[in-house]
Amino acid sequence: MTMDLFPITAAPEAIYSDALRIEPVIGDGMSPRLRDGFDFVLVKPVDRYVGEGTYVRFNGIGPELICVQNMMDRLRLFRENPHYSDHYCSKEQFDDSVLAIVVADIKVRDQRFLTKGARS
Repeated sequence: MTMDLFPITAAPEAIYSDALRIEPVIGDGMSPRLRDGFDFVLVKPVDRYVGEGTYVRFNGIGPELICVQNMMDRLRLFRENPHYSDHYCSKEQFDDSVLAIVVADIKVRDQRFLTKGARS
């Protein structure tokens, strides 16, 4: 039995892919893990449920981040912020509103360097 001493990491080419894009975190639904107006997520566009995780979906007003858990006969939709309640829907209903699945969280450490005209 062989064991890898180092975990497999994503190649930089995967991150610079045309299949992925960066979206800003909007709203406090994922607070405190992801901060509104500060952090970003790296997403892959999808048009259906592809497994448990964090997704971007259209809620009728705009895009929102939502955690999705498979409950066998339906999906549990929830936010990490405990001030929000859970919702449940069928996979078909979810497929009608899904935009993307979150591949990675991007935590901003120093926002000064993200502003237009910032100098390194």
